[in-house]
Amino acid sequence: FPVTIWRQLRPPANCNETNVLEALPKDLTNAMYIPTEWQPAPGTDLEAIVKNGGLACTYGIQQAEIGATVSWVQNKNGLFDSRIESWKKSGFEERSIPGVIADKIYVISETAMNAREIHSWSANILVNGNWIQVSASYIYKNEDAVGLIKAAISSLR
Repeated sequence: FPVTIWRQLRPPANCNETNVLEALPKDLTNAMYIPTEWQPAPGTDLEAIVKNGGLACTYGIQQAEIGATVSWVQNKNGLFDSRIESWKKSGFEERSIPGVIADKIYVISETAMNAREIHSWSANILVNGNWIQVSASYIYKNEDAVGLIKAAISSLR
């Protein structure tokens, strides 16, 4: 009988070792990794990700403010579940996205984006023991995010 060895997947080691850049739309010519000095505000998802040893990366065309930011962090001590209430208050809803296999997905609702004039689609995904947060300024529907989400998941190592 074959023996299966299960290994915990971890976030990518750095922003240049992900599959995200290749997943951006082809018409975003000259898109690149945009190094960012993160200074997360207290109580934000970004602070929770960075404080817990996570990685946040932005890719796109900086001058045009078009692109995506993806963050990865291991889901230690219930980190993902600890954020759910704040997401719900911000208009995120638990959803499934056809073509994406994950334990849980919380996506910003269209109503919440319009009400708060947010021009960025966003999702929080629990998969393989990791919380992945994906935001993109060029995505308006969940179906349009599948390639980006799959690239973020496949970047786990």
